[in-house]
Amino acid sequence: MTPRPRSGSVWRPRLVVLDLDGTTVGINQVAPSQRVRRAVAATIAAGVPVTVATGRPVWAVLPTTDALGMDEPQALNLVCSNGSIVYDAARRRAAHKFTVDPGPALRAMAKARPEAGFAVEHGLDGYRYTPKFVRDFPSTFLEEVELTELVAAPTTRASGRVPGVPIPRTHSRCEVATAWIEDAGLDAGHYSVEIGYSGWVDVSAPGVSKGSGVALLARDLGVDASDVLVIGDGTNDLSMFEWAGRSVAMGQASPEVQAAADEVTASVEEDGVALVLERWFG
Repeated sequence: MTPRPRSGSVWRPRLVVLDLDGTTVGINQVAPSQRVRRAVAATIAAGVPVTVATGRPVWAVLPTTDALGMDEPQALNLVCSNGSIVYDAARRRAAHKFTVDPGPALRAMAKARPEAGFAVEHGLDGYRYTPKFVRDFPSTFLEEVELTELVAAPTTRASGRVPGVPIPRTHSRCEVATAWIEDAGLDAGHYSVEIGYSGWVDVSAPGVSKGSGVALLARDLGVDASDVLVIGDGTNDLSMFEWAGRSVAMGQASPEVQAAADEVTASVEEDGVALVLERWFG
């Protein structure tokens, strides 16, 4: 699949924001392809900053951004945890952080699905998690605790997961997770809820999203929304698609995500990110 550009456009981005899993790299992978690395390097060399907006927590983001050449002196703020943290990669600290009381949400979710496991982000260091939380992905797992202890303090993000739900090829909303949230009766006025694609649900502070995180990042850089290019493949990318001047969906993205984008590029396996960037910076 090749990109579908908007006809007659002479637009050129002043800031590029990339999703990671399913966009810049394969699911749960660290290293991007050589072609994607070259395209990112060429974009940075042309004076256009490149950064990421991802559902990954900080500790799982840095190895990939370093591999992309986004470490110093090019280090920018990174949107992590679906917007709950905007991380200053140069100073290695949170530039913006939004926390939530996870107790009411996780207790309601546990009542609705007793077999589910839960985890919370513990600072910038790793996850604390309950015994039933399935840890089948690369990350930093600090400590196993019971739910009562897990929800004792505010967190940037709390996650719940129903076991046994496979990862689909397209990142569409998981029906199991969607039904779970409905059964738990979570109030959207008290939380931001992201429904994942493998029985996974993220709960964060109200108003938090990738879009809100990218808006903060761009504001800090003095870049207008109309000058921002965003590329992603998941439903958690829709908020930044709506906010940015131009949005690109990956070729393997769900129909919902592709319909929301200004154009569609090739899949992650076909280096869709590189195909887009090479139009301006090849």
